[in-house]
Amino acid sequence: MPKLLRQRVVTALVMLLVLYAGTAWLSPTWYAGFLSLIMLPALMEWAELMGLNRSRDKALWILFVTTIVVPVLIMLVFPGAVPSAIGVAVVSALAIIFWFMVFLAISVYPAGQQYWEATWKLGAMGIVCLLPTWIGLFYLKVLDPTGMLVFILIGLVSIVDIGAYFSGRAWGNKKLALALSPKKSWAGFWGGMASCAALATLILWWVHTRYQPLSVDLWILLLAAAMLMAVFSVVGDLFESMLKRHRGVKDSGRLLPGHGGFLDRIDSLMAATPIYVLALLVLSQGLAVL
Repeated sequence: MPKLLRQRVVTALVMLLVLYAGTAWLSPTWYAGFLSLIMLPALMEWAELMGLNRSRDKALWILFVTTIVVPVLIMLVFPGAVPSAIGVAVVSALAIIFWFMVFLAISVYPAGQQYWEATWKLGAMGIVCLLPTWIGLFYLKVLDPTGMLVFILIGLVSIVDIGAYFSGRAWGNKKLALALSPKKSWAGFWGGMASCAALATLILWWVHTRYQPLSVDLWILLLAAAMLMAVFSVVGDLFESMLKRHRGVKDSGRLLPGHGGFLDRIDSLMAATPIYVLALLVLSQGLAVL
């Protein structure tokens, strides 16, 4: 096995073990801290994408974000507190609007950089990317303390990447976004979509047979949500590629041997989480029971 591939496999296994332990074993309160530890290196890497090279500037960036996140964290994990489904839905909906705007930005790249390249705008985008992800993952853990909802989300996002990799290698001649990511192809895109559809169908069949029957309309709506989430996961990947191209770097960091940085691993998840959470809330009529 080539050294790079061996590094990727070993790092992926370690990440999966840590993710499983933190998601399945921790209580929601401790899980909030676990998520915060994951987000910290991601924030440091975002500082690099913003062009903050001095340690003082990075420290001020972390302090600024902390002043925003800590009140939210205290409100959500205060003993006995239950996160508001309406609040989570609003945050997720606003994040989805942002990701639609991101889609427009990557569709015209390299044109239009003047609209988002200012440091403060990049910082605002970092908060809009990371905070809804943190809130969404925490809320999923509150809904199901076993972590199953989180694992399903990560599985659906991961299968898009896996399907895209193998179909792209086999048939990827026509490029998807040459200016952003030369290795991505339309064959990879459709392979990722098909893989996500297959896994989503299996998951829905499991829910249908083991927990509660699902109507045909609900099957269609949930599959449509899964497909939209898969599209957004690609948008998240391309968005980070756009920021790295703008900054002139290959990876967001070097903390994960063979994978790059934390942002390189959660870019798709950031874009997919709001769709997943909002679809879960709406389709389960979570808002109606509040």
